[in-house]
Amino acid sequence: MTHLYTFVLYLALPLAFLRLWWRGFRQPAYRQHWRERLGYVAEIANDAPLVWVHAVSVGEVRAAEPLVNALLQRHPQLLLLMTTTTPTGRETVARLFGDRVRCCYLPWDLPFSIRRFLSSIRPEKVIVLETELWPNLFRELKQRDIPLFLVNARLSDASLRGYRRMPSLVRGTLSCVTGIAAQSEVDASRFMALGAPENRVEYVGNLKYEVELRQDFELRLTSLRQQFGCCEPLWVAGSTHPGEEEIVLSVHRRLLARYPNCLLFLVPRHPERAADVVLLCQQAGMSVALYSDIAGYDQAKRSADPVPDQNQVVVVNVLGQLIYLYGLASVAFIGGSLEPHGGHNPLEAVQAGCTVVSGEHVDNFADIYHQLESVGAVTCIENEDGLAETIETLLGDAELRRRQLVAGEQVLAGNRGALARVLALIETNAVP
Repeated sequence: MTHLYTFVLYLALPLAFLRLWWRGFRQPAYRQHWRERLGYVAEIANDAPLVWVHAVSVGEVRAAEPLVNALLQRHPQLLLLMTTTTPTGRETVARLFGDRVRCCYLPWDLPFSIRRFLSSIRPEKVIVLETELWPNLFRELKQRDIPLFLVNARLSDASLRGYRRMPSLVRGTLSCVTGIAAQSEVDASRFMALGAPENRVEYVGNLKYEVELRQDFELRLTSLRQQFGCCEPLWVAGSTHPGEEEIVLSVHRRLLARYPNCLLFLVPRHPERAADVVLLCQQAGMSVALYSDIAGYDQAKRSADPVPDQNQVVVVNVLGQLIYLYGLASVAFIGGSLEPHGGHNPLEAVQAGCTVVSGEHVDNFADIYHQLESVGAVTCIENEDGLAETIETLLGDAELRRRQLVAGEQVLAGNRGALARVLALIETNAVP
């Protein structure tokens, strides 16, 4: 089965290059560092042991942050390499860790790419975040006796059904893993149902509960309040996808009838879509500005003037701002949930002190949403009317927002501890 899988990958290689080139029209960074996709990276002189952490994109990189920081603190002699598959993931690594961590793209799962890459970096151990199963990579790691850990591992019901179509390939891939640190008991049972050895699967909890607010959070929040304080109330639509922006703008129009000065921060999941979202705002008759034009993300370039009163929507077109906007706003709608995209992480908003509203398509964060919803810390809605009514209610009821935030903070506090358990699992095979 592995041979058939590899044969199909070789056949798809021209399409993979074409896809990179095509995506490069919208996001030129996809055309950069393309040789890394084939395993060509600068050889690393392993004067110190190297640990390789793979985090596919922005969400996984953020989830890895507490683990990476802990490894660097506990083992200062380590070299740490992070791989991603997207330019936004790579940019997030650079922003969070600077020169403390090296970064490149994950090579495609072709035998020659994997062997070339591993021979160049020579890792002592490998940590893969969430749901990334690469048969050729995992098999090559096992052949080289390199410990491999799946950390913050999760399997949605849809992923489980998909993997069950290739039982022998998936079972053989999972047999190469040294340890699996599952987010929930359900995830642990799903990995075992796919054939992962029971003695290698452990429920440890979710690293997303371990992420801390940035050190500059309060400073940035003070600056944003000076910038946008004249606009009240404020709400955020974060990590939105195509089809959701139209709904959000329709809701905002309804809110403006009650709150004429209401300001919406509209944050598309992929910043390269910002121009399209601005056009949607204009077509909806909304006065709109780009975040980079009126606030920027470079503190030295930030304008001291407040945002103009006439702006009804600010489209956020830069990475790394959402956590601060959650701190600024009263209410947040978490995107990827009205359309079936699996939802996005609501914990950042809770941690920043923002009340959360979500659609019902949250399979990728089902356990988190279940816990929040069970204590009344999040409101899940089905459609535009539900979103409009809920946002309007929350904006007008400070006590209701306070109760939801208190409940959310209790969920955060009650789920900490995953980081210590992950470190214990990894260091069982002692970090060199």
